[in-house]
Amino acid sequence: MNYKYCIKEKMLQLNVEEYKKIRKELPKAIGKTIRTFDRYCTLRADEFADIPAQDLDIIASFLGCDANDLKNYSITGTQIHHKVTRQR
Repeated sequence: MNYKYCIKEKMLQLNVEEYKKIRKELPKAIGKTIRTFDRYCTLRADEFADIPAQDLDIIASFLGCDANDLKNYSITGTQIHHKVTRQR
């Protein structure tokens, strides 16, 4: 499956102790539930939802990388225009 963010892949590279520690502490650090954090890990590339930038920065700092390293997509000008003008 094509995920929007590679959080899950980065976490799977950790050893078991680090994985468990981060899995427990990270949702608390971003002020979200474990369910929301799981949702962040499994956002598909074609979904409209995004992780808030501040949360993505915190996740990246826990995983020892940059927020841009977690993104599995690139943004074009037409996509930005679409998001700005899209009506809900």
